[in-house]
Amino acid sequence: MISFFDSSKAALTPFIDKLWRASSNNVSLYVRGSSLLPMEPNLAQPIDIDFLLFVNGEINKIRSIATDITNHSNKVTPLAPHLDIKVIQCCEESPELLFNTLLVTKTGRLLRGKDLSASTSLYMEQQDRIIRFTLNEAESKLSSVIQTSSKEIQNKRIPHLSKAILRVAGLLKLKEGGYTRSPRNCADILYDKYPTILEHVAMILNSFKDPFLSDELLMSYFIVLNKIKQDVERE
Repeated sequence: MISFFDSSKAALTPFIDKLWRASSNNVSLYVRGSSLLPMEPNLAQPIDIDFLLFVNGEINKIRSIATDITNHSNKVTPLAPHLDIKVIQCCEESPELLFNTLLVTKTGRLLRGKDLSASTSLYMEQQDRIIRFTLNEAESKLSSVIQTSSKEIQNKRIPHLSKAILRVAGLLKLKEGGYTRSPRNCADILYDKYPTILEHVAMILNSFKDPFLSDELLMSYFIVLNKIKQDVERE
């Protein structure tokens, strides 16, 4: 069955080509995420279309170009999903590069350039480094939400924050060769691994239905993140 990305490819190609031609340092361009899922009658169009651009060398200029392309796309096609373009430095090995190559290996499609997908064994060996990176990313997002003065904006960001925190759990199965980004499946992993924090995992899962940053939800975020962090630090 055709995906939303496939159905929109003709409209997206000019933006993809412009992004790819923006620098001679580009290595690979991937699309990933829900836009690659098969289109179904009861499935809404994705909120955004995720692109990962891997580059060698200076990335600030490329990030600026990517932002301009995103803004232009949103202006030209305001009703279409937002283009989310992430630029990754790949001239040297890093936890960020490991995590993002994992993403494209498991959930991406190569559009331009070199295939960066790697064997599962690499991610099995590097599980702890990848988890530490995603923990830091989740904590940074949590801090950003807490510091947001607007309650409306704060609550709007809750689903994204909850996904980021739950998805850390999807990495806990890497050493067994598994990986998931489904919030429900990630919650199940947490239920099985940490039965003492069931109510806090449930609180985070419920935040998709009721996106409000209550004191209880905030506490649940901290407890779940700290539980995973303590587990990783013991290994």
